[in-house]
Amino acid sequence: MIFESDNNRKLNLYKIRDICNNSGRSVFTTSQLVNLLGVSDGMARLYLSRLVKKGMAVRIRRGYISFSRNDYIIATQLLEPSYVSLDSALLFHGIIQQVPNKVQAVTTINSLNLSSKGIEYHKINPGLFFGYERIRTENSYFLVANPEKALIDGFYLNIFDEEFLVEHSKGLEYAKIRERLLKYRGIKSRRIKEVLTLLTQKQ
Repeated sequence: MIFESDNNRKLNLYKIRDICNNSGRSVFTTSQLVNLLGVSDGMARLYLSRLVKKGMAVRIRRGYISFSRNDYIIATQLLEPSYVSLDSALLFHGIIQQVPNKVQAVTTINSLNLSSKGIEYHKINPGLFFGYERIRTENSYFLVANPEKALIDGFYLNIFDEEFLVEHSKGLEYAKIRERLLKYRGIKSRRIKEVLTLLTQKQ
């Protein structure tokens, strides 16, 4: 696509933004823009740069832009697969009130700390990648752990201890994730089953 004037460029960029927003997601890589818009890699990079320059999108990392400033949307869609968990999920569900310094998410890929973006990813075993829900917002979405799974994730990662789980499990229902947790055979499976038994006995 050739930009003949500033006015044409703005119209084209608005159309591109609308196409992206209507796709159901907010964070895009260059390659995703190539596939979505049906353009060359070079043209997608040009669009990406101009969208950021015009303030219509924000650059998250090199080759990544977002049309949303929602931290949970960005965290979920920047690194896939991942979902918001730990303190961030507990805050979302109203289990805790203190806002964590960073958005905390878990992934089956390697752990990653994006301090400049205020996001940190913790690696969990693929066998524990469940217990989250998809939240629709801003014509987009993010994935967030249910409170029970956020607590178990923290226990698995040695972020939450047993006392913390007991203290914050009041009113929670572990039955919905119990079966899958009992089938888990990876690292710390025995300790997870033990703490699960303790938590279900106290309900």
